[in-house]
Amino acid sequence: MTQEQANELNREQAMEVGKQLAFPLSTGSGYPSTGMTKREYMATQLMTGLMSSGFTPELAVERAITGTELLLIALNKK
Repeated sequence: MTQEQANELNREQAMEVGKQLAFPLSTGSGYPSTGMTKREYMATQLMTGLMSSGFTPELAVERAITGTELLLIALNKK
């Protein structure tokens, strides 16, 4: 496997981790409640910081998405 293939595999795995629920709760029925995914939660946290720093909404969205993906990829490496 080349380094490029390994990087792509890591990215795909990281995006799957991002789809998991951020705060799963048991509803007693054996199924977790629905809510935000880890990816959505990370993005909202980044958006909050970026918007409070004066970024326009459009630029904050772009940066939050990129930052979230980079964070998920980095966390997946450990």
